[in-house]
Amino acid sequence: MKVTKVLLKQKIILRTIFGVCAGIILGSILKSFTLQPWPARSIMYLKFPGELFMRLVNCLILPLVISTIVSATCNLNKSGKIGLMVLCYYTMTTILGITLSVILVQTIRPGEILKNENVLSQHSTRYSMTIDTILDLFRNLIPENLMNACLNQYQTVLEIPENNSVPLAEWQINHRNAPGTNVLGLVFFSIMLGLAIGKIDEKGEHLKIFFYSLSEAMMKIMSWAIMIVPVSVLFLISAKILEVDDFGSILKRLGVYMLTVFSGLIIQGFILLPFVYFICVRQSPYKIISKLGPAFATAFGTSSSTATVPMTIACLESIGIPSKITKFIVPIGATINMDGIALYENIGAIFIIQLHGLQYSLLRIITIRSSSRRCFINYCNRLVCRSYKNHH
Repeated sequence: MKVTKVLLKQKIILRTIFGVCAGIILGSILKSFTLQPWPARSIMYLKFPGELFMRLVNCLILPLVISTIVSATCNLNKSGKIGLMVLCYYTMTTILGITLSVILVQTIRPGEILKNENVLSQHSTRYSMTIDTILDLFRNLIPENLMNACLNQYQTVLEIPENNSVPLAEWQINHRNAPGTNVLGLVFFSIMLGLAIGKIDEKGEHLKIFFYSLSEAMMKIMSWAIMIVPVSVLFLISAKILEVDDFGSILKRLGVYMLTVFSGLIIQGFILLPFVYFICVRQSPYKIISKLGPAFATAFGTSSSTATVPMTIACLESIGIPSKITKFIVPIGATINMDGIALYENIGAIFIIQLHGLQYSLLRIITIRSSSRRCFINYCNRLVCRSYKNHH
């Protein structure tokens, strides 16, 4: 009875669940009773309504993140304690996720189970070193051009020499602008701007009002966009089902790997993080989790952390958390505190190592854990190529 009352109050949950179920049913019917495979153009037509929604969400990311962080930081410049606590929390939860990923993948060892399966591409087109990725992290943190940061990320690239015997550290260094918003740099600039506005007191009041109004306007638009989530996920999910040729083959080849990833996500989200909350607050974390249903539903339906920002802020404010805190913490967390990605990518890296029968020490595993997403991809590609050469 209580569950029913809660669901009735959270209509977005019911609508999103209905949209997901309808998408699965529609995709299954089309896959079973129509000629397969569907042409790419037909799938594009089916996915078009959902694609428009995702374009709308991506369009709102920059003004939403910048305005909310600036407006919140203006009021938090005198409270460095909150910023320090946020930094410690994000660092701790990320470390927990990474550690959990290593424990799970070393315990289950999905790569050894699939060692004889040819499930990965054996091609590599771009190289970099771990130190390059770390330096790029700081370069992206402080962008030299804000307009360029809205469109591209700085990326160091090592050019392959004619002489293959040259050590990787001696390859010619170059760089490129990788497509994709440099969210890290924009967040850093927004924090600095908010702190500066807060420091100039009365002279910054007009800017405070501007960014606060822009933040409220962006959140209102995002709340409108969230209302069409059920319709968008219906078309997105049904199109995805049609794009997959054989679910059984995927589960057979990567089922253990997927089980490892999902196990890590469930343990991180429903055991470790609630335990951290209980240790810090000495209250039941599940009472808070039960009130975050709309945010979970939005995340599930859109697969976008940024799309959940306005709904998460609304849920937290309904609990009683001050607006000036939520508007500072939530946008930063949605763009930086990626526990799930950290967990998934580390499992993937060690999975590839196991898949090719390579033995790595704890030190080299820690090196993988310290790498970013791009380093993870490049590093694993090099492992695949080296293993391929060694075996052939």
